[in-house]
Amino acid sequence: MAGLQPLHAAGRTALLLAAAWLAGCATAPGPDAQISGTVISRERLYVPPDALFEAALVDVTREGYPPRVLGRQRIDPAGPLPYMLRIPYRQVDVHAQGRYEVRAAVMQQGRLLLDTPRVHPVLIDPAFRHVDVILARVPALQATAAASVPLRQTYWKLVEVVDDAPVDAPAEGQAAAHLVLQRDAGRVSGSGGCNRFVGQYVQEGGQLRLSRMSASLRLCLAGGGSEPAFFQRLGAVAYYRQQGRTLELRGEDGTPLLRFVAEEWGAPRPEDDEPPMQPQ
Repeated sequence: MAGLQPLHAAGRTALLLAAAWLAGCATAPGPDAQISGTVISRERLYVPPDALFEAALVDVTREGYPPRVLGRQRIDPAGPLPYMLRIPYRQVDVHAQGRYEVRAAVMQQGRLLLDTPRVHPVLIDPAFRHVDVILARVPALQATAAASVPLRQTYWKLVEVVDDAPVDAPAEGQAAAHLVLQRDAGRVSGSGGCNRFVGQYVQEGGQLRLSRMSASLRLCLAGGGSEPAFFQRLGAVAYYRQQGRTLELRGEDGTPLLRFVAEEWGAPRPEDDEPPMQPQ
């Protein structure tokens, strides 16, 4: 019997491509752990019949970078409170030194109705995978009437310095230009794409003021070119307005100054209907 003949280059390439395709089709391991708890409210809240409930386990270990969603839970329709919290996740995605929290909300046609007014940290140790979450009514404001995400604790990535050059990529090894309005103590933090900054904020209704801003003094030779204009305009912010997953910061006369988009990564978010545009 004649010996086997060596494969031609084209044949070898075809086999390699087929192997790569099969590897890509391999199913990723499914969830093997779960965060449990109860979702409640300290006041009597009405949940519309077409509303839905969402909860997520979020990795917030890397300060200055978008949160990573490790698992989601959705109840549609939500029904009345309380809700049983059951968020599946993969144990391989969590680490002893990591920081994790549960975020939850009730939505109606893409609009945020109920939100978690405080941070709900969770320990990943098997003995502490339980957390009780408190929901509260989102204040009825014109500035947030079309919001899909909370103003606070959201990673707002800068996408436009209005009437200025396009937002530059961050310097190598640095976070993208962004800001986060922390839930506690009126603290704001973020990055200009080169230097990180911290400060204080006061939000009353549709008004938003940033003050006591201080930044690091790193020199970036490449990237972060939008930082000077970004920092300058932060000091001129007087008002804000949300639309879906976007945030617009405005000046004293109502002129748009900066635009942001809420950013996260990890477990995909189910698509919701975009809320209708509100009168300006």
